[in-house]
Amino acid sequence: MLFHSYYRREWRAAGTVCLGVWLCACGRAPVPSREFLPADDPRAAEMVFVPAGPFRMGSSESAISEIQKSYGGERVLYENEYPERTVDLEAYYIDRHEVTQAEYKHFLDETGREPPFVESVWATPFNWEGRAYPDGLADHPVVLVSYFDALDYCHWARKTLPSEAEWEKAARGVHGSIYPWGEEWDSSRLNSAASWAGRELPTIDIWKEEWWSTIYHNQLRGKIATTKPVGSYPSGASPYGALDMSGNVFEWIDAWYDLYPGSKVTNPEFGQQYRVVRGGDWYLGRIFTRTPARLRAPPDHKVTTIGFRCVCRKADGDD
Repeated sequence: MLFHSYYRREWRAAGTVCLGVWLCACGRAPVPSREFLPADDPRAAEMVFVPAGPFRMGSSESAISEIQKSYGGERVLYENEYPERTVDLEAYYIDRHEVTQAEYKHFLDETGREPPFVESVWATPFNWEGRAYPDGLADHPVVLVSYFDALDYCHWARKTLPSEAEWEKAARGVHGSIYPWGEEWDSSRLNSAASWAGRELPTIDIWKEEWWSTIYHNQLRGKIATTKPVGSYPSGASPYGALDMSGNVFEWIDAWYDLYPGSKVTNPEFGQQYRVVRGGDWYLGRIFTRTPARLRAPPDHKVTTIGFRCVCRKADGDD
């Protein structure tokens, strides 16, 4: 099985993202050449530039063994980050932060699309009332949006969703750091389960017992908004200045959930049925906020833990 039964049962019941094995953008067309955004293009001010060149993507076998040894859980939770390899990308821009509720409202107002809403208690703090986002969440990342919603927003904004390689390079830089800020975990640099538990959650069992089964279910679930305003953790910025690439909310990626090239891992969920999400969220432990960590969700999933950001590959924004 892909993950422990309590994750599968509880996370699917809550409508939140499920753990799984990880995907590369296998089968995608080569990334086209990109042009610099003109200095007067308004998109440039809200994005960070990632220069062309190679970077380390994924995790080595020894790194995966060390992760499992320190955090626990079944190896299958991590091994599909393997093999580590060098990926060469052209230059591009990526949003400095996740798309916010207020930014998403502009999209809805212009397009007339339905606002984010899910009829369930866990979605209550994030459900829109009519055409209005929840009070106090203007600068929080928009959630309860599907992969299709995210892709349409990006196209409306003359951008698109990032590939896995684009997202990962923007998060970890050319040297392949484990977290956007460096190699060592630091709970003060992101919005994660440790922020809400008020203590470190160093293993998967401690996360379950001291957070998931107690604090979250008994105190927080369905009662408070657990995202935070984008950019709340400037010390957690990536080498290029992208914010919240670890924690806060997962982000939709324009890639199917499948194997990395050269991997021999098998799983019936691989293929063109799930989309990749990256970056971790506000209620998971540190292991899933690592820059190489890969998770998945059905493309029509609308939950409180998945948002998105966009990339720009061409000066004119056209695909």
